[in-house]
Amino acid sequence: MNIRTRINARKVALSYIYQHCFFWNLLNQKSAIDESLFIDNIFQTQKEKFTKEKESLLKEIEKYHTTDFVDHVEGFVENFFDEWTKNDIDFDYLLKVVPMVFKLESELKEQVNTYTQTFTYDDMDIMDRALFLLWYAEWKALKTPKEIIINELIEIAKRYSDEWSPKLLNGIMHKIISN
Repeated sequence: MNIRTRINARKVALSYIYQHCFFWNLLNQKSAIDESLFIDNIFQTQKEKFTKEKESLLKEIEKYHTTDFVDHVEGFVENFFDEWTKNDIDFDYLLKVVPMVFKLESELKEQVNTYTQTFTYDDMDIMDRALFLLWYAEWKALKTPKEIIINELIEIAKRYSDEWSPKLLNGIMHKIISN
């Protein structure tokens, strides 16, 4: 295993999982769509056109949200990570870990909710959910040792999440993996 290609694969996976979490959040908060379509009063006087545009947008989001990762991983990489060649990314990692994310998402959600008292998985920041999903799937799919998983999770959280996330993610992930 080449460390650089694995790191690049993790970046691709995290980006994809973040988008998944973002779209899931958007689908479950349809008021955000209403608000975005009312920017600059575009549709305020055109209710029929607004309804049509909203339905179209929701269909596109749903289509993207349910697309099979394996079927379009190469296109995703080409569109968002065009500075790398196929040799720069560990595609084996991507094809093993990312599909597991979607199979394990409800299990992880239940696990997180078991160990939290003042909030739920759905209340968490989108990036924190994406980080949890990636590292939980890697731990399950590749049996990566817990020390590595937790260390990597904390380091990425320090870079991409808010200041309290590393402690929160560390505590919850440690409980999940230990049990």
